[in-house]
Amino acid sequence: MSLRRIAAGITLVVTLAGCGGAAPAGSTPPVGTPAPDASGSPAAVATPAAVATPPPTDPGTSQQPFPSFVGDPDLAGRFPMQVADQPVTNVTTARFVEFLRALDTPQAEIDDLRQKFATVGMDLDTVVFGSANATVGGSPVGILALRIPGQDTNKLIQDYQLISPLDEGDTLSEEMIGGKNVAVVRSAAGDANEWMYANGDIFWSINTSDQHEAEAVFTALP
Repeated sequence: MSLRRIAAGITLVVTLAGCGGAAPAGSTPPVGTPAPDASGSPAAVATPAAVATPPPTDPGTSQQPFPSFVGDPDLAGRFPMQVADQPVTNVTTARFVEFLRALDTPQAEIDDLRQKFATVGMDLDTVVFGSANATVGGSPVGILALRIPGQDTNKLIQDYQLISPLDEGDTLSEEMIGGKNVAVVRSAAGDANEWMYANGDIFWSINTSDQHEAEAVFTALP
């Protein structure tokens, strides 16, 4: 199981849900979405409640109701309120393992990921997942985060290939993006597949090939 493939899949789910599209069955809805105030200015990002309440099943579809998750207000509060002068919306947090199961991830793949995290001294069952939507130049950009209490998440970058082997021809390098030292996975053609940044116990991932979008997000991250 690859972290960037997980990121790509989760970004698709969250982006579809945030745009009003149908998310895949078994996926989770965004929670904590801010709404504009009476003046039309965006409100601050809402911190999710301890337990996110799922919306009801649409009687006109076969889609099952989304599961509810125990959220993490600490991680939710680390997401920026704005990116490129646009509000960050659909802040969602959950225990990572629970979220993967909600996406119907096979147990064998979860166990494989648990073993890979253990290799670098991390317990997958303590990892909290977070996601949100930003808008840069009119395009949606997914922001993903993993909070691993008590850990230095730089280890996820230092040992990235142990956890998420690179595809043939891909390279992992360090670049200065948005004023931060960011790890970038690039293809043989030089296209970016994933942008990563570690700050204390939080690992951030931006799933875009557009450097301008990545720079806007990293500028706003703490």
